[in-house]
Amino acid sequence: MENFLKLLENDKSLIEKKLFSIYDENNFFENMCKYSFSMGGKRIRAILFLESFKSFKTFSDTAVDFAVALELIHNYSLVHDDLPEMDDDKYRRGNLSVYGKFGQSNAVLVGDELLNDSAKLIFNSISKIDDLSFLKNAIKTAEYIYNLSGINGMVLGQFFDLKNDIEKLEDIEKIDSLKTSALFKAAIVGGAMLSGACDEDLSFLENYALSLGMSFQLQDDLFDFDEDLKIKKKTYATFLSKEKLNLKIKQLNDFAFSQINKISGKKDFFVKFIDFMAKRTF
Repeated sequence: MENFLKLLENDKSLIEKKLFSIYDENNFFENMCKYSFSMGGKRIRAILFLESFKSFKTFSDTAVDFAVALELIHNYSLVHDDLPEMDDDKYRRGNLSVYGKFGQSNAVLVGDELLNDSAKLIFNSISKIDDLSFLKNAIKTAEYIYNLSGINGMVLGQFFDLKNDIEKLEDIEKIDSLKTSALFKAAIVGGAMLSGACDEDLSFLENYALSLGMSFQLQDDLFDFDEDLKIKKKTYATFLSKEKLNLKIKQLNDFAFSQINKISGKKDFFVKFIDFMAKRTF
């Protein structure tokens, strides 16, 4: 596990070096953009993309660019999540959110810019590719990422969440499979897709990613179980006891384990990642 944690830290450092180089600290607006991802964060989705790529292919600067772009997409969604029309939260990770620090209108623009810059980073990276096969993979991956971050994934999940039309457990599962699991799929399947992995491997990885994303959300709901019940927020806590939540998390992790062991690429990181996630406290 020590080597695994070191790998996580190395990947995080690599991603953050690129991430923080995008914006100029001397420009006020760009500084607001940089602030959005300066409040901490594990860079999990970006790391998953990078490691998925490395499961099938050697290291590539293109993979780093795509991973950082995914991190920008994730951060834009967090900036917009905090807005009054959504979660109305002036704090994130114990610090003022972009909305809390710079105001509502600036937060809207910062989120917009992060999303735009993710596309700019990917397009710039694609323009440098000479190999035709790799170029096709990159274009396919870009389309896959933005499809899952939009109306067929994360944005649609947020839409259903805001409607708050939750009457049964399946409604929660539908929201989380879109809002949370979509970017896990974009990361895990996307990284392998960029590498040129076969369709069978992509299918196993999609199952793994969906299970991992759902498990991640269930853990979050378990962390906030008592508070969510107190404020009557509709989450898994509304429908399941803590014991049943823990059982469901185990079932999802077991299924993820069964799927990752079927891929033809390197499995070690993703096997260990299941255990890492199961023991997380963040």
